[in-house]
Parts: sequence; structure tokens; C-alpha cells
Amino acid sequence: MKKIAVFNPNAGKGLNQKSLTLLIPAFNQAGIDVWISRAKHDIENRIREWCDNHPLEEVCFIVSGGDGTMHEAVNGAAGHKHTVFASIPAGSGNDFARHFGGLKLDMNLLQHLSRLHSEDQDLITYSMIKERVAVSNMGAGFDAEVAYSANRSKIKKLLNKLSAGKLVYVVFLIQQLLVFKPYSLTIIADRREKQFKRVWFTTISNQPYYGGGMKIAPNADTKDGLLDVTVVHGLSRIKFLLVFLSVFKGSHVTFKEVYQVRSARVNCIADRDVRVHADGEDNGLLPAGQALSAQIAADKIRVAGQLALDE
Repeated sequence: MKKIAVFNPNAGKGLNQKSLTLLIPAFNQAGIDVWISRAKHDIENRIREWCDNHPLEEVCFIVSGGDGTMHEAVNGAAGHKHTVFASIPAGSGNDFARHFGGLKLDMNLLQHLSRLHSEDQDLITYSMIKERVAVSNMGAGFDAEVAYSANRSKIKKLLNKLSAGKLVYVVFLIQQLLVFKPYSLTIIADRREKQFKRVWFTTISNQPYYGGGMKIAPNADTKDGLLDVTVVHGLSRIKFLLVFLSVFKGSHVTFKEVYQVRSARVNCIADRDVRVHADGEDNGLLPAGQALSAQIAADKIRVAGQLALDE
């Protein structure tokens, strides 16, 4: 199987430059190509081009970066049935690696790569302006605004340098708590339609974690063929903060204002423009009255079995 190591130098913790410099000759000797991302969407475009040019060749993309980097990589390989993904977590959140496992960027990496095995996992396909895929989760509302603000901030880069990248989400959580305006929502899931007032956010999950370890969907299973939909609604700002903080342990599900349903497909329609994220990456504004549609993709994602993420 062809192996290509893909590195995002702008991901949360940045590259371990010394380790990478030492490993590049070993990668090349082992027949592993090394790609360094030059700009946003570069990884996605290069992977798409490679897959288009090698439609029948099996390949393992070893992705060093955060959840956004993996989001780009998986979208680049969408539709290529011979792709396996492995993760070297180097972002702020690392929820992909938190669920699926991750590899350390060190001199034992090649040894671990030789022992990898892959398993098929569910993947989300969603549509706004165009169809894309998400690995871990996606959603609309408060959490999307927090991610959007955090990813654009200079504070994030500073905290990442201090190995405190997770704190950036706390900073912007408090900011958005003061300014965010809840919305009304209609969802169609599990063949039922429900309306909600004063909605703070809606999350569509493939696996339990998001936002750097928050357990938004404690029972989500990437092999069950179902999406876990969470709607947080009908809360004052003070109680919403309490509920949101409880997401870290997954205990938010005990609140009556937290609605959850499982479905292979879901449509969400808001009464105003709301921001949407996928794997923590901004996907712009969903116009009022337009449906955000998501479902379990027909194609699976093959993920290499790896070491548990070292917290």
C-alpha cells in the first residue's frame, strides 16, 4: 500500500520541526512521500488530484494536523474507495484522534506504521451550497460561532504556542454567550418533524467528541449507521452556560432542554441565518428557511487502528 505523510505546519501545536527533519530521510527510504501544506485547502486539492490520477491504487494518508486538517484530507479523498487514514494529532482540539486514536511524531513512528490495520467507519455527507463530508460532527448556531471566532483570532496562535490551545474556546464561549441570539428550528429526523424555540445550537454527530474533548454525543457509534442529533433549546443565558460546561462530561443529556435523537438522515431548518461548522471548520451561513441536510454517507471511511491519544 502506498503511504503519503501530509503535514500542516499551521495546525495548533505546529510541526515538531526537529523530529520531522530527522524523519524525512527515513520516510523517503521507506517509500513514504512527504507533503507539506502551503496554504488553506492545499491538502484537500493535492489529495484530490492524487486520487483522481490513481483511482485503483490503495493509499494510506498519514495526516499530521488537527481536526480541520483531517476534514480537508477526507474531503480530498471523497469517492476514492482505496484510501486509509492515520492521524498524527497536532491541532488544538484533536477530536478525530481522541476517538480513533493517534500516532506520535517520533522516531518510533515507522515501527507503528508497519503494524497498522484499518477498519471501516461511518462518514457524514452533508449539503448546503455543495455536497461535502464530515468525519466527526457538524452543527449550527452557538458552537459554530465560537469555532469561527476562535479560528480567526490571534489569541489562538498565542495559546497554542503556550500549549494551552483549548483555552481559546473558553474565551470565545464567554464572548458569544453575551452576544449570541437563539433561533427557532424545525428538524426532520427519524421520520418525525419537531419544532424548537430559543435554540442555542444543533449538533449532528458521528462520534462522541467535539470542541477539544467535549462529549456532546456520549453514545455516538461510528459503526451503527446512525447520526446522533443534539438540540439545546429553551435556556436562559446563565443556565445555558451551566449546560454547556456539563458537555465535557456528557452529563448535559440529563437536562430537559437537551433533545437527542438518532437517525440515518436529518434536515434542519432555522428561522434566521445561522453559522454552520463541520469538524470545527467554518462552512458559512445557512440562510433562513434553507435546509441543512446530513446523512450517513454511502461510502465508509477506512481508519487505521492506532495508539490511544496521549492526553
